[in-house]
Amino acid sequence: MQTTIIRNGTYFDGLGNKGVQKDVVIKDNKIDAVLEKAPTIEGAKEIDASGKWITPGLLDIHAHYDAELEVMPALEESVRHGVTTVIIGNCSLSAALGKDTEIVDLFARVENIPAKVLSHWMLGNIKWKSVSEYYQHLDTVPVGPNIASFLGHSNLRMHVMGLERSFTEKTASEEELKKMEAIVEEAVQAGYLGVSIDMLPFHRWAGVYSPKFTGYSVPSQLAAKSEYKRLSNVLRKHNRVLQITPNAVDKTSFATILRLSQGGFFKKSLKTTIVAALDLKSNEKIYNLLKLLGFIGNDILRANMKFQTLSVPFLNYGDGPVSPLFEEFPSMIKAISSDAAGRKAMFTNPEFRKQFVKEWNHKAASVFPKALKEMWIVKSPDASHIGKNFEQVAKDAGVEPVEHFMNLLAEHDTNIRWKCETSNHRESVRMELLTSKHCFPGFNDSGAHNLNMAFHDGGLQLLKQALHHPELMPIETAIHRITKEPADFLGIDAGDISVGKRADLIIIDPTRLESDLNTDPVEDYHPSFEGSYRLIKRSGKVVQHVFINGIEAFTNNGVVGFHEDLGKKKIFGQLLRSNWN
Repeated sequence: MQTTIIRNGTYFDGLGNKGVQKDVVIKDNKIDAVLEKAPTIEGAKEIDASGKWITPGLLDIHAHYDAELEVMPALEESVRHGVTTVIIGNCSLSAALGKDTEIVDLFARVENIPAKVLSHWMLGNIKWKSVSEYYQHLDTVPVGPNIASFLGHSNLRMHVMGLERSFTEKTASEEELKKMEAIVEEAVQAGYLGVSIDMLPFHRWAGVYSPKFTGYSVPSQLAAKSEYKRLSNVLRKHNRVLQITPNAVDKTSFATILRLSQGGFFKKSLKTTIVAALDLKSNEKIYNLLKLLGFIGNDILRANMKFQTLSVPFLNYGDGPVSPLFEEFPSMIKAISSDAAGRKAMFTNPEFRKQFVKEWNHKAASVFPKALKEMWIVKSPDASHIGKNFEQVAKDAGVEPVEHFMNLLAEHDTNIRWKCETSNHRESVRMELLTSKHCFPGFNDSGAHNLNMAFHDGGLQLLKQALHHPELMPIETAIHRITKEPADFLGIDAGDISVGKRADLIIIDPTRLESDLNTDPVEDYHPSFEGSYRLIKRSGKVVQHVFINGIEAFTNNGVVGFHEDLGKKKIFGQLLRSNWN
C-alpha cells in the first residue's frame, strides 16, 4: 500500500491540543509518524500542506443515510465536506428491523424522500432478519465514510408489536417489553451505539403501502414512558447512548428526558443526546430553557445529556403546502396526506380555510414562526412572485396575506416553492449554544429532508465561526468538538490522528472558509433519485484532501474528484462498533 507524506501543514490531533507545524506520514492505513521533518521515503506520495490545516476527518453525529447507503454507499455529499464518520439510525428510524414496505413508509414522509425513490432502493433488497444480521450486512457494504448506528425504536416497536398495535396501543404487554429488551441487548452485543427514540409528533407515517395509518405519528411517539425507561435501563447497564427527539411544543417532554438520563441517585447516569438545541424565531426565549435544563440536569442532578445544535441558521424549503414545517398544523396534516386534487378542494373549501386561519393565528407554542413575511418564494408559475415573500405578494394583489396564501396554494399547489429561516438566526445565541458544554455541534440531518434542506457542510461552518470568534472557541477546540469529543461520548474509535491511529484525516485551506462557504443549497438530479432531486451543498476549495483508512478518497487541489473505488470496494470506511462495556 502506498505511503503518503503530508509536509509543512499545521497539525491538529483532535484531542484539543493547539496546532503545530508537522509532517504526517501515512503508512498501512495508519498514522505512522508525526515529525518535525519527515525523511524522504522512496516511492512515497508527497503532499505540500503549507498554509493548510491537517485535522482528523469530521464526525457527523446526526445523519439519515440508512436507505441511501444501500444504493450510493460512497456518501459523496458528506465526504466532499471532510466528513469521514457518519452516525445513522437517528430519530427512532433505522433499517435494522422491519419489512421493506414499512421502512419506505417510515422514512418517506419523516425525511421527505420521494416514496418512488425509496421504493426503488429498498423493495426486495432487505435480506436481514435481525439486528445482528443487519450489522453483518453493514460490514459488507463498501461505504465511503465510516458508519455507526443507533437502533430505531419505531422499527423495534413495529417488529415486536406488529404494525397495527405499534400505532394503536400505548402500553406494550410484559411479554412484548421483554422481547424489546432482549433485542436491545442483542444490538448492544453486536456493537450498536444505543437506541433512538422520538417524541416529536410532527414525524409522520407516509402511508404509501399501509394507508390506514397515513398521517399518524411514528410508533415511537405513542409508547408509554415506562417503555422508554425499560429500554433505557438496558443501555444504562452497558454504558450505551440514548438518542432522543423531544416534543418541541410540550415542555414536559424535557422532564421525561431528564429522568431517563439521570436515572435516580442510586443509578449511574445514561448518556443521552437530544435533538435539538435551536434558537427559535417563534420563541426567542426557549434557548434559555435549554440552558437551564442542561445546568440543572448535568451540574445539579448528575445526568449526562448533550443537546445537538446546528452551526448555521436553520434554512428550510417547502413546496406549496408540503413541508415538514407544516406537520404541526392539523389542517396541513390532512393536506400533506392528500394529492394535488384533494388539496385544491381543501384550499377552496370555506370550512377548511376557516380552520387553517384559526390554526395559523393560534398563539399556542409553535416551532414554525408562522410569518408570511419571512417565507420567500424561489420558484413559481408566476415569475413576478420570485424573490418576494408571501406578504409582499399579497400586498401587490390587494388581498389579506393569509387568505392570499391559501389562494396561491389552491392555484399552484407544490409548483410554488419557498424558503424560510426558522431558527438559529442570531449569531450571538448560536455561538452560545455551539460553545456550551451541554451541547454538541451537529444535527446536520445529512441524507434527510432532501427536498427541504442541506447542512452537509455543518462541520466546516463551525470552523468558519470559530475563526470569527477565537475568544469564544479556539480552532483546536472547534476541531475537537466535531471529532474526538463526540466520538468518545458515542464510544467509537474515531476523531484522533495521533500516531498509530487509523488515518482518517483531511487537509483544509483555512483561507477559503470565509469565501467558499457562503452558498445556498443547489438542486442535484442524481440518477439514483429517479428524476427527482436533492438539495446539496458545496464548499469550494475549503477541503483539499480527504483520507479514509489511509487512502485518499477525495482530492480537490488542482485535480478534483473521488477515488475510482470509493463506494465500490470495501477499502475505505468501516462499521464502527461501540467500545463501551
